[in-house]
Amino acid sequence: MNMRLLVITVCATLLGGCVSNSDDPCEKVWSDVGEADGKLGFAADRVEFHQTQCGDKVDVAMWQQGRQKGLAWYCRPEHLYLAGRSGEEYRGVCPNDVQARRLFEQGRQGWTDQ
Repeated sequence: MNMRLLVITVCATLLGGCVSNSDDPCEKVWSDVGEADGKLGFAADRVEFHQTQCGDKVDVAMWQQGRQKGLAWYCRPEHLYLAGRSGEEYRGVCPNDVQARRLFEQGRQGWTDQ
């Protein structure tokens, strides 16, 4: 795993774990959780994972808003290329899906040539 990806993953994990001062692990800033999920390229059904853990405490609208912000970062051409190069899997989450897949595959080709 390249260093940039490692740092991104650690930061996203930390964002995903944000909690309030409450002892309840489901009292999260759901827009931050969604942003972290988006930056990791998770599909919209990722919210179901959170709902399994936290039920109706998940603010789906805030999660979706945050995820869109995270996807804006994830879907940048340079990130898609680097993600493909590091061997990640693309989940078809970018609005410019054809271009995103092409960039990802170009990066993957560089990964397989290593």
